[in-house]
Amino acid sequence: MSYLRLLYSRAALCLWAICLCIGFSIVGSDASRTVVLKQETKFGYAKVSLPMEMKRWDEALFILLSGRAKAEMADFLKRAEKDAAARPSAEEAATWNPYEQSVSYVEQFRTSALVSYLEIIRTAHGGTPETEFKTINFDKEKKREFELGDILEGAEDRSKTLEALANYARADLKDKTGEEDEDSDPLLALAKPDLSVFERFTLCPSTKLEKAAGITIHFPPTVEGPFAGSDFHVTIPYTVFSKFLKPGAKALFTGEPRQAPFSLQDTET
Repeated sequence: MSYLRLLYSRAALCLWAICLCIGFSIVGSDASRTVVLKQETKFGYAKVSLPMEMKRWDEALFILLSGRAKAEMADFLKRAEKDAAARPSAEEAATWNPYEQSVSYVEQFRTSALVSYLEIIRTAHGGTPETEFKTINFDKEKKREFELGDILEGAEDRSKTLEALANYARADLKDKTGEEDEDSDPLLALAKPDLSVFERFTLCPSTKLEKAAGITIHFPPTVEGPFAGSDFHVTIPYTVFSKFLKPGAKALFTGEPRQAPFSLQDTET
């Protein structure tokens, strides 16, 4: 009897209420971590998941990317319809598998003024899915995206700047891939000194508050070749490219990298 009194006492009821509130809070927060945009036709399905943190803290970027996402999803579905219509026979058309695409964003860097996201695009054109990486680097004060050329002098294909980045990346990738020589053909192709490779960067968090310790280059998994199915992420310390920094960017970089590079194994879409 005393046990029942304890179970239904005011203190116990308050404790139960707190536990229920915490439980609902956990479920609610888990369910609302992303803002999901979707478009679908009989030819395909497209989904973009934007982090709720982006909507709360990076409103200008959220508005920019959500508008871009709607246009890109519509274009993706139009391409799917065009490809379906281009099939030569009714028999092939009957075996049409709708295209699918999902896009997600993973935060890589944040200060009060700057933020970097890795954009992960998974696409299936009726067959084996392929993964593509893009990056978003955004200046919240100026309300615009910025590129490698806004940070580094000479950020052009085959320039000394990109050669320095490529040399460091290949040395790092040699250890990650097990290649015997950092100048092997596969590594030379993977980390060629082109903007098509090194424009795919995010800023790397630093041990110093409100600073960056370098940049991280993101290499998506390829479908074919010696590294098929493997993604690589190489953080290049700012000391490697400090002599190429533009005057306005020098104050941003100092300290040591504060976290390990991202891996696709860390997330699921």
